[in-house]
Amino acid sequence: MLRNLSVENFALIDELEVQLGPGLIALTGETGAGKSIIVDALNAALGERVTSEAIRGGADRARVEARFDLSAAPEAREAAERAGILPADGEIVLNRTIASGRSYYRLNGEAATMTSLREIGEHLADIHGQHEHQSLLHERSHRRFLDLFGGTEHLALLERYRESWTELCEARRMSDRLTTDARTRAQRLDLLRFQVGEIDEAGLAPDEDETLAAERRRLMHYEKLRDGLAEAWNALEGESSAGALDQLRRAEQTTGELAEIDPELASAAGALLDAVEQSEDALRTIRDYLESIEEDPDRIDEVEARLNLIAGLKRKYGDTVRDILDYREQAQAEIDQLEGAEQSSEELQARIGALEQEAGERAEALSESRRELAGRLAARVEEQLRPLGMERARFEVGVEVDADEEGLPDGEGRRWAADAGGIDRIRFMFCANPGEALRPLSQVASGGELSRVMLIFKSICAAGNQVPTIVFDEIDANIGGRTALAIAEKLVAVSAHAQVLTITHLPQIACHADTHLSVDKSVQGDRTFVTVRELTEDERVAEIARMMGESETTQAARRHATEMLRAAERTRARVRDGLREPTRTG
Repeated sequence: MLRNLSVENFALIDELEVQLGPGLIALTGETGAGKSIIVDALNAALGERVTSEAIRGGADRARVEARFDLSAAPEAREAAERAGILPADGEIVLNRTIASGRSYYRLNGEAATMTSLREIGEHLADIHGQHEHQSLLHERSHRRFLDLFGGTEHLALLERYRESWTELCEARRMSDRLTTDARTRAQRLDLLRFQVGEIDEAGLAPDEDETLAAERRRLMHYEKLRDGLAEAWNALEGESSAGALDQLRRAEQTTGELAEIDPELASAAGALLDAVEQSEDALRTIRDYLESIEEDPDRIDEVEARLNLIAGLKRKYGDTVRDILDYREQAQAEIDQLEGAEQSSEELQARIGALEQEAGERAEALSESRRELAGRLAARVEEQLRPLGMERARFEVGVEVDADEEGLPDGEGRRWAADAGGIDRIRFMFCANPGEALRPLSQVASGGELSRVMLIFKSICAAGNQVPTIVFDEIDANIGGRTALAIAEKLVAVSAHAQVLTITHLPQIACHADTHLSVDKSVQGDRTFVTVRELTEDERVAEIARMMGESETTQAARRHATEMLRAAERTRARVRDGLREPTRTG
């Protein structure tokens, strides 16, 4: 869920930071106080398009930052990982800086693109109002809503279909590779055989380049190595007992004898003995090395030629000899695959046919289930629209398929266009007023109507919802009385499974919130400022009284507000206790 929203120099906001918790959160305030600016800022953080006009007057840039807890957002976590972002401590931070002419994006402190921000953001928050960031406007999401409504049994059909579809797609991709044009395949084989032959002819050994480079250094510095080691030998061995090693031996012998008199010298004697042994080891190593090296100009030429050969292969096949050898194995594997393409292709085509048949049968079963669900969902939505002030609204779920010669077959030999979700196109049709024709929901519903339809979907499919934060900006447009109370109950129901933020002018809705935030606008000098703060219990009573249109200072108004808050608290408990009872979705 949304843990924290930080805003600087955005619209009327100078500097603002809001801490948020779970449940239902109400944002209230006078008309024009700037409540929707908070939602605009969140939209900006989620990647919605904004212009430089959003920058507060007098500032050169605006900044918005949203911190989300991903513990209940598996799809958002997967989207972040696909973008190469590893959530820190189970959280992700979306940061956007808006400057004149362009925006800069960051995800967990790493530079990002608007596309990656939006791809992750769409799994973090669903915002409903006059904004792009609402899933009901996108018909691609309608199928997901219908599937969620179907519950566990229906989702099992979807999962079985997806298993077949995934296998089929992989088999088709392999077939495409194997049925490459014969000329192209022959050209590819010629190239691969040449490359494998060139690498084999070189007779490379793993890490040979490093071994040769070390040998070249030794050969090129032969005299320096010989003279330096001879000097080291003389320093250790010397002549007539003048070398350092002989002196160490005498010192060790003398100290050892003295240690017999005073045991405190034993450690010194032991250290000298270690020094003697180590020096003798070093002397043997120097002797062996001097005996092994010799000046060999011809060998230098051989090593240089070998390194040049390897360098040429590196330019073509990899940065190291191991990379070159790995490329050789990959090329040989591709040769084997292409040489057996004809036989493999025949076997693969038979497998593709069987997988198409299996996927087609499962797609038909899934489609049949969706058609049955469509009628039930439409009836359920219409039923729940009535208490929300839309008594005569009509809702229909369209289930359509498109013919496609390359699609999946059905039992009658016809083929239908398909994707990872099946063969069905799902479209929600809507009509708010009697006498009007049903049309696509995204084309005819107002912001408030869309919000109420979405609220119904969220309440019907709340437990299966994958978006952890839901924002309703216009949920109470043109309603009141019993309708407001009905909407409040549904908001409470949805908030049992997701964090819900609602901007509201209605006390009937605000009093049901777990957290109540007040948005205030003030003028200081010639500048306007917007602030947000969480209300105390006493302040909340005053705010509810104000929203009822009464003086928040009178005893009657405060008593009425207190009664509303207590009744709302009982409603929250009743609704959430009811949701804990075992139910069957759909």
